[in-house]
Amino acid sequence: MDDRKRKILSSVVNVYIKTGEPVGSKALLETEDLGVSSATIRNEMNNLEQAGYLCKPHTSAGRVPSNMGYRYYVKTSLLPYKLSKTEKAFLSSKLECCAGLTPTIKVLAEHLADFSHCTVFAVSPSCYGGVFTFEIVLSGRKTLALMAISAGGSVKSCFAKLKEEPKKEDITRLSAILNSVLSGFPVEQIGDIRMLLLETEIRKNCENMVEIVEPMRNLIEQIKAYELHISGSANLLMYPEFANIETAREYMNMLSSHEKITRQLLKTSDSKKINIFIGDDNSLMAIDNTSIIAATCTGKIPVVFGLMGPTRIDYAKLSAGCEYITEELKKLMDKEI
Repeated sequence: MDDRKRKILSSVVNVYIKTGEPVGSKALLETEDLGVSSATIRNEMNNLEQAGYLCKPHTSAGRVPSNMGYRYYVKTSLLPYKLSKTEKAFLSSKLECCAGLTPTIKVLAEHLADFSHCTVFAVSPSCYGGVFTFEIVLSGRKTLALMAISAGGSVKSCFAKLKEEPKKEDITRLSAILNSVLSGFPVEQIGDIRMLLLETEIRKNCENMVEIVEPMRNLIEQIKAYELHISGSANLLMYPEFANIETAREYMNMLSSHEKITRQLLKTSDSKKINIFIGDDNSLMAIDNTSIIAATCTGKIPVVFGLMGPTRIDYAKLSAGCEYITEELKKLMDKEI
């Protein structure tokens, strides 16, 4: 694509992002400094439409960017956006009042949703701290409470029912076995082999308490799991793109698919801080008029934010907002964890 077409395409995208209305040559002449005549702009817009970068809605003489046009714009014409002091203060406000990682992530997601007027997802480990120690408490005559405590103070627990009432020395011995087999290893390294070793040790030394193996296995999987936080879920319903009842229904159904959202966002986590998925690149929704900006925090604990909006979002500004909150989160991690 030559420079003139690239400049006109960029101008169409910029005007459409601001107005939400199909863009004609007159609007470009009035708002953009293109240095060419109206006839030249119309001719180039026609060429861009034929090439697939623009499309013309049936109800308007103007044109709007296609998904292909947005992708080209993001790849070649997206200029860095510098957040103002006010914008930074808004995105990072009230963080000092948060006690722990999870509340901090929720507040950042809420601020980003308000800042962007979009829906924001945040995916983070349900527990963090890497290495766990284990405690066992008798909670009923034949019931044990199994607790996993991370170095960062996170606690996960479950219950195990026994066939026989355990003795105090049995509980002490079982606790020692749990910690000798599982403690000291990052939870990601506790797999089938180590759980088989745990079962073997329990059968050898505490056979009457072998019922705790399956609950313990489930507890380990629970620790490995990720949590999903959603903020601004009603924001997208304010856009005309979501006024259609079928689109709104699909969006609401998508919001209830927590496992799918978590899985898709984790797939975006790589060495790049910001990834942009436009139209059918966005695998969360079948409709092609939404985009996602995914931002990965590269701190000690993996956290991914996903901002979903219509394809005409302000990619430069919102990418800057996403990058800023991940940087703020990383600073907090480095300081507190």
